[in-house]
Formats: sequence, structure tokens, C-alpha cells
Amino acid sequence: MKRVLFILLLAIATTVGYSQTLKERLASFDNSVFVEKVMELDSLSLEHFYNKEYDEALDAAQKELDALQKAFGADDTICVNVLAFISRCYFRQGAAKKALEYGLKSAELYGEKCSRENIAYANLIDNVALYYTTLEDYENAEKYSDEAVRIHNKYFVNDKEMGGVLAHAAEIKSILGKIDEAVPLQEHALSVIENDEGNHSDHYLNELKYMKRYYTEAGNKEKADETDALLEQLQEERKHGYVPPLVEFNTPEKCREHNEDAYYCSLYYLNHYLDAPKMSQAAMYIFNWTKNAPDVNVFFGDPETKWLGDKNLPFMIAYLAACTKFALTHDPVDEEDQYIMAYADLLNYYDVNKKKGLTEEIEAFEEYLKLFKKKPEKMFDKIRSGFAPAKKAIENGELDELKKAKAEEDAKTTMPAQ
Repeated sequence: MKRVLFILLLAIATTVGYSQTLKERLASFDNSVFVEKVMELDSLSLEHFYNKEYDEALDAAQKELDALQKAFGADDTICVNVLAFISRCYFRQGAAKKALEYGLKSAELYGEKCSRENIAYANLIDNVALYYTTLEDYENAEKYSDEAVRIHNKYFVNDKEMGGVLAHAAEIKSILGKIDEAVPLQEHALSVIENDEGNHSDHYLNELKYMKRYYTEAGNKEKADETDALLEQLQEERKHGYVPPLVEFNTPEKCREHNEDAYYCSLYYLNHYLDAPKMSQAAMYIFNWTKNAPDVNVFFGDPETKWLGDKNLPFMIAYLAACTKFALTHDPVDEEDQYIMAYADLLNYYDVNKKKGLTEEIEAFEEYLKLFKKKPEKMFDKIRSGFAPAKKAIENGELDELKKAKAEEDAKTTMPAQ
């Protein structure tokens, strides 16, 4: 049985029309001391869970459950989330039988009091199927998994949860030797995961490995080989980037639709020498995307005027790429950290291309590199001082003025024709 890397962290209480969040339910409760205690236990259990302190998480969650059952009754839906949470804690501890016990309680309570036909219920019983699979009770695992798939197919939300449910179902079918059923389920799972997370995500690449295995089990060598080749290609692209087709980025919304492509295009540019194939196309893509991209702010100030210009256009693109790479991998984005790390990437990019003879020396960059050779921190201090005016402007709420300055800089820059 494959290791379970994707455990659904259910948000049952946010399912519109079926139940309220814990906070909403407790808002009308007239005992403020009780409410404070329950909310504190709820927060504490989650904190311990994410710190992988499962004994402590279980202790806090059990106290929360006891308090809620005493106040509202054991059959109140306010207990569903806590029961599901306790099941996950036990599962992380390797106690699959206890996980199953609480998972069933959560699913049955929700099904009886809320619905057996919505996504929240499907996710609960998918976890039950997972526990049965771990216990090697594949008959029951298949029963609950089939039902979870049926419900998800009815709504076809096409999200991460649906992808996980389909992949779990494919695994169970494979274990039972029903490979003709496993293959279309896994194909469907990959389609959903690609749509929701992209085909370079951990989730997609992990499931692609199982797709290859299922094709092999089905005796479809051609498909298995194609899948293996695709896996190698995507892993290479994930590591070194790729150049997507050019797009008209005329709105911020259009840019956001292509955030993943922009990230990997930036990765490609920074991981390849200036004379590598497709660098002109990559440069055009990055330049056009950053013009209207709402998820990255690129700062140009006095330090940049010392090296900006048509002659050094490839390094302006490298700077844009480095800012993009940082912004799309950090949430929230610290603008000063972005500036510092982007400069570090830019200077490294300049240095490796200079050593290969692909660029002449740029005096402004040499000043930074000389400081780095003396003491790295001196170089970072110089970079940090260059951002000081922008930092002050941000603190004064003048970010829009900085964006306007960037737009003006973009307008002065003309990309070479493709």
C-alpha cells in the first residue's frame, strides 16, 4: 500500500447550508468563560497538530469534545469537526483502529444530522475508506470509497479534495486487482489535480508515478512508457523551469491565470546561460507578465539606474525573473526580503555569465561582488541600503507611487522584436 501523503484536512463546518463554524455556534452561548475555554482548546489542538505533537493535540481535542458534548449533547453536529480531528490525530500516530472508530462516529453523526449527499460527507467517508485501507479491510474500504466518488462526481467541483478522493479509489481498486477500474479513476484524478494544482505540483507528480504503475499492471506498456517520459520531463522542468508559449497579458486577471507559467519561466531564465535556446522568448514572457502582474511588485530606484539600459537588458530581465520567483513562492511577501534575494540571484546570474564570456563587466555589479569577496554581509548591507527609500515609501503608504514609477520604467524599455 502506498504511503499516504495527502490527508484531507476537512473544513466541514464551512459547508454552506449544513452547519456553522464553531465560533458561530458559540456566539449565541451565554457562558463567556465556557466559550473562551473551548476556543482556546480548539486553537491549542491545531497548534500541536501542525507541530506534529499528536499526544498533546489529542489531549486538547478530547477535552474540547467532552466540553461540547456536555453543553450541547453527544449527537449535536458541533461535535463533528472535533471527532474528525481526533481521528486524524490517531491516524498520524499510526493507531488506525482508533482513527477508524472516531472517523465513523464523525461520518455517521454528520450523515444523520446534516446530509449524506454533499461534499463534506464524501470527504468524511473518504477518510473512513483510508482507515479501512490501512487496516487491510479492502471490502469496506471499497464500499466507502465508491460512495465518496459517486458524490464527488455528482458535484464535480474539480478541486484538490476531489483529486484525492479519486486517487484513493484508484489505489483500492488496484489492491483488489480491479485494474480496469483503477486506470480511469487515476486518469480522472490526474486531470482534476492538474486543473487545480498544476502538473508540476508534488501531488500531481506523486500520482503520475502511480498512473505509470497502473498502466503497467494493465499491460499497457505504451501508456506506461509515455507516462514515464512525461514524469521525467515534468521533474526536469520543475527543477530547471520551462518556457511557455507567449500570451497577451493585458489585464491583471490574465497574469494571475498564468502565475505558474511565469514562475517556471523565471526559473528557466535564471537557470540557463544567456546563449541557451529560447532565452529571447523567455525574456519576452517575463517582461510582458510583470507589466500587469498583481502578485509581484518590482522596485526600481537609484541603485538600478547605475546598470539599467538597453545594453544590460538581459540583466533587467534576470532581476524581474528573480523578483517573480520570490514573490510567487512567499505569502505574504516581505518587499525588502524580495529585493535582497532578487539582487543575490541577479548578481549570481551576472557572475556565471561573465565567467563564460557572455557579458562584459558591469561596474555596478562588480562593486557588489568585490564587497562579497571581502565579507558577504557587506554586500547585503549595500543591497539593503539601496532599498531604504522604497522601504520608507512603503511605510508611508506610497506603494502606488512606486508602482507608477515601475510602469514608467517599463514604458521606456523596448524589448527586441521576436
